[in-house]
Amino acid sequence: MGDTRFLHVTQWPSAMESIDVTYEAIAPSQTSSRQMQVWEQTPTTAVDQIIGRNASATTEKARFAGLGSALIEQAARTGSSYRQTVVNLGAVSSPDKIQGKATGAMWGIQSSPSASATFAITTQSGATVRISIADQREQRATGSGIAVQIEVDGNLTQQEKDALQSLAEGFDLAIEGLTAESPVLRLDGLLKFDSKLFTKLEFKVDIYGVDQDGVRILKLGANISADAKTREIELKSPEGTVRMKTDLRQPALWGTADQKAYAVRQYLSRIDKAAERGHADSGLVDLFKSSFAALNGGYESANSPGRSGSASISIGDPVDLTRDANAFSEGDKSLLTGLADFDASITATRRASNPRRTKEVDTFEYTLKQSTQISGSSPSNRGFTQTQSAKLSAAYHQSLHSRAAPKLTSDSATQNYSYEKVEDSSSTQVELGYEKDEPVRALITQAASQSLHVLKVENNKITENTAEPAHVQSKQTDLLPLLKQLKQQQDANQLTHDEKQKQLQEWGGMVLGSLATD
Repeated sequence: MGDTRFLHVTQWPSAMESIDVTYEAIAPSQTSSRQMQVWEQTPTTAVDQIIGRNASATTEKARFAGLGSALIEQAARTGSSYRQTVVNLGAVSSPDKIQGKATGAMWGIQSSPSASATFAITTQSGATVRISIADQREQRATGSGIAVQIEVDGNLTQQEKDALQSLAEGFDLAIEGLTAESPVLRLDGLLKFDSKLFTKLEFKVDIYGVDQDGVRILKLGANISADAKTREIELKSPEGTVRMKTDLRQPALWGTADQKAYAVRQYLSRIDKAAERGHADSGLVDLFKSSFAALNGGYESANSPGRSGSASISIGDPVDLTRDANAFSEGDKSLLTGLADFDASITATRRASNPRRTKEVDTFEYTLKQSTQISGSSPSNRGFTQTQSAKLSAAYHQSLHSRAAPKLTSDSATQNYSYEKVEDSSSTQVELGYEKDEPVRALITQAASQSLHVLKVENNKITENTAEPAHVQSKQTDLLPLLKQLKQQQDANQLTHDEKQKQLQEWGGMVLGSLATD
């Protein structure tokens, strides 16, 4: 028989019910290993080669490897639909028994996969391309296998095909990150799609497993959508939910790549501090951090870092202040985070971990928001108000002797712990205004509040129940004198580039600073 062990099905029933079909053994089937591969169609494409290779892999990451990019490349090259399924079956005694077993396996892959991924994109001309992958990694009674499909509705122009092709590697990297043992979001390659050619992009991954009782559960569900105005992420796992949305309608306020990177680092540090204070699940926090970094790394900054003076635009020039990169000066932008507006949240699954006191629920919820309102009718009469806010609400059980979570049971001997509730909030608001290109308002207002409630239990008896008074702070900084001085020195050429950058960096640090640990 040789080493070949593929039985290729050249005719497949169009429906799931059993009907007479013709099977052609293009290559001899080998059944001595008690396994065989059955194909929906004769394997002839590069995609088929990858499916055949991956179908024997044992991890989701390896089973999806290279498959997403191959499907996008085929869709971009042909502009037409395609489908293929390969199933690994236990060997049967005769070819006429293959149909029933292969049909059952195919149905199982589609209806109850161990993992699936879909990618959909809509062009400006109205055409749509949808790519789907369903994988059944576990060798069930019906078998295991991989099913893929390309659906093209409408005609793709050559320019659209080329732009689609450019997303191939990004699709692979996005799947690779989410199917890794420690999932991360890698969306740069996908989110840099050409919004002049594509109106909307959608990406979805679902990975399943079983819980301690053997019940099938969703281990990780990821939904990402993007268009020219907004980008959204939702991640779900047994540990909780992560959501984030960015508003891309005001690109004039975005910073340089360095400014955005600095802002992201500051926010990731805040998230770490909030997670530590609220005893959050580390895996869920990692997903939140990678989501925040991904959505704030997938859009380009404005073409210009901002004008240094005012001579290039006359007072009466009509300008869209939300989109014109020259509408706001470099000094103006130093008082912004440099990020697009966003609304982000992480919410842990609520758990009653103490069977003796079920009202003591472990929770963790942390939200981050930024909103910016632009005012004025021209660059010379411009202004904005940018508000950042953070809120932490958490409750957790803690051992009396360490930071570890106590192992609580119905046994009174285990009832030695503290149950702590945290409520924190903080905000930073920046107000800036110009009249006839002269600064008239430059104000930073910061506020923060922290509170902690502690219930201590020893030998199943409450020994302490205290609520610390809320620690409230506020601070207001008027930067108008410094802004006027900076403008005067700049107009008189009395300020070196390094001196100016040092001042702007100090202001940026104030904008992203926090009065309290978020």
